[in-house]
Amino acid sequence: MGKRVEKMLKDKGGSTSGQDNGDDDPNKTPEPYICTGIFEADFTEFCRRNLLKDNEIPAVVIRPKPPCAQAPPDNKSKDSKDSNTSKDPTPDEGVDAANQEEAPPKTYVTKDKYAYFRPVVQVEMENEDKPTTVTEIYIRGWKIDSLMVGIFKQCWPIIEKLSVVNLWNVNLSEDVVKEFASFLPQCQNLKTLVIDGTWCPEEPWSLLIGEDSLLTSLSLRNNGITDKGAVMIGKALSTVKSSNKNLVSLNLSGNKITDVGAVAIANGLRMNRVLLSLSLANNNVSDEGAKKLGEVLSRFPLTHEEVVERRKLLSEKGSPDQGLLKSPPPSRRDRDRPGSVRSSSHMDKTDKKRDKSSKKKDAKKDKDDTMKGKKEDKWKKGRLNTN
Repeated sequence: MGKRVEKMLKDKGGSTSGQDNGDDDPNKTPEPYICTGIFEADFTEFCRRNLLKDNEIPAVVIRPKPPCAQAPPDNKSKDSKDSNTSKDPTPDEGVDAANQEEAPPKTYVTKDKYAYFRPVVQVEMENEDKPTTVTEIYIRGWKIDSLMVGIFKQCWPIIEKLSVVNLWNVNLSEDVVKEFASFLPQCQNLKTLVIDGTWCPEEPWSLLIGEDSLLTSLSLRNNGITDKGAVMIGKALSTVKSSNKNLVSLNLSGNKITDVGAVAIANGLRMNRVLLSLSLANNNVSDEGAKKLGEVLSRFPLTHEEVVERRKLLSEKGSPDQGLLKSPPPSRRDRDRPGSVRSSSHMDKTDKKRDKSSKKKDAKKDKDDTMKGKKEDKWKKGRLNTN
C-alpha cells in the first residue's frame, strides 16, 4: 500500500516526507502542509511533523477480511465436459488442468515477532487501487492521546467518503473525548461511531451526541458507564428546550446503569422524536426502570412546562395547519383598500341579484292573486245562475 501511495504522490508532484525541505536548515520552520485526501500519506506526514520517529508511527494497513468460501463444483457441467472430451487426455492437457486448480484459501497469516502488538490503523476502501476512497477506520488496543487525536483532527475531515470509525480499547481521557466531539461534526459523511471497551472516569460520552452532532449510530458497549453518565446522555437526547435530531441507534449494553440512569434516559426520550433503537442489555436495570421506559413508549401526558415550551416552538416556527386557515393574499387592485370595505361593483352585483329575486317573487304573487280572483268570480256567477 505504501508504494502505491508514493506513486500517486509523485504523479501529483508532491513528496512523501515533510522533512526533505528541512534537512538543509534544521532551524527553518517547515512550510504548512496541505492535505491530499490520501489518509496514509497525510497521517504519516503529520506524525513526522509532530517529531515522531518512523518506528513510532502506526502503520496504515488494509483491514484483513475472512477468506471467501469456494463454491461447490457443478456436477452437471462437469459431466457434460467429460462426455465432450476424450477419455485419454494428453499429458499437456493434464498439466494445464492442474495449474487451473486454485489453491485452498489460508485461514491464518504469519507475522513477525510482536508484530501483533504494534499499533496499526486498519482501513477499508471502496476501491483498493484508489487510496482516496477510505470509508472505514478501525483502531484496536492502543491508547489515543491528545497528540494523536490532534493528528486525526487534521486528517479525517478531508476524507470525503469516511462513514465509519470503530475504536476498541483505546483508553480515552476526558480531553480527548472533548476533542473528538469538537471536530467529528466536520466529517460530513461520518454517521457511525463505535467506542467499545474504553473506560473514562469522567464519562463525558454525552458530548458526542450534542445538538450539532451528525451521528446516526453510536455504540458505547462495555465502557463502565454508571448513572452519572446515563443522566448526561439522557439530557443530551432531549430536554424541554433542546433535543438531538440525528441519532437513530444507541447501544449502551454491558455497562453499570441502574434504575436511576434508566429513568434519566426515559425522561430524555420524552421530547426526542428521532431515536429508533436503544439497547440497555447487561445492565443493572430492574422492573422499576423497565416500567419507566415502557411508559415513554406509549402515549403519555405532557407536563405544564413541556406544553408551554411546545407552544413557544410552534409559535416561532409556525404550525403547518395555520397556513390553511389564513385568508388568501389581497390582489394588486385591493391593496390600497381596507379588507372590510366591499367594492362598489361587488355591491352593485348583489343589489341586482336582490332586485331580480324580489321582482320574481312579486310577479309570482300577482299571478297567484289574479288566479284567485278569477276563481272567486266563477264561483259567484255559478251561484247567481242557481238562484
